[in-house]
Amino acid sequence: MELSRQAGAEHNNALKRGITWRDPGAPNLLWLVRLCVPFSYAASKNHLYTMRRSGHVALRREVVAKRREIALAVRDALAGRRVAHNKLWIDVLVQKPDHRGDAVNVIDLLCDAIKDATGLDDRWYCIRQLDWEIVKNQPQFFIGLGQDSATDCQVCSYCGQVKPLDAFTRKARTPLGVDRVCRACRREGRVLAARCAGGRALQARSAPDPQEN
Repeated sequence: MELSRQAGAEHNNALKRGITWRDPGAPNLLWLVRLCVPFSYAASKNHLYTMRRSGHVALRREVVAKRREIALAVRDALAGRRVAHNKLWIDVLVQKPDHRGDAVNVIDLLCDAIKDATGLDDRWYCIRQLDWEIVKNQPQFFIGLGQDSATDCQVCSYCGQVKPLDAFTRKARTPLGVDRVCRACRREGRVLAARCAGGRALQARSAPDPQEN
């Protein structure tokens, strides 16, 4: 396992992107849906929590209501569409009634609502576009959702690469029914183990026999 982890880390290091990385353009999405809900400062993370008399922190009621409203709108927009266990690309346009709030502060609640609606963990979310504008009359949150692959995938714990489920060994007790380490990393670990064992055997054969002294 340690050699498999080492092989995965080396593979990951070879593929990682650097400071010169840039997205050459939007991904080619297989599907895209758009929806809107009325703007509310209740969606801002600066407004999420309140302090109760007991001293406990709780979500504000209007925040919970806005999250449910967005989740319902997402469900209606998807209309039974299958969301793959893969990257989910998100576009957000925040129409603000004034220049008090910032668009970035709504991302957390929007993603939580999308998670409620789709069941896909927000670790898979990619913000494709985030923009804002001042709209004095009936400002909205506009949300776009799409995917560029319909293949269910998992991230390998060793090499960190997104791979189809058939790249992993089946394991019934896991949430996706497969192991968390891909077959390639397991295989490379066995190769490294065989090399290490062969090297030790060769070293043992070349060592002088103490009985000869």
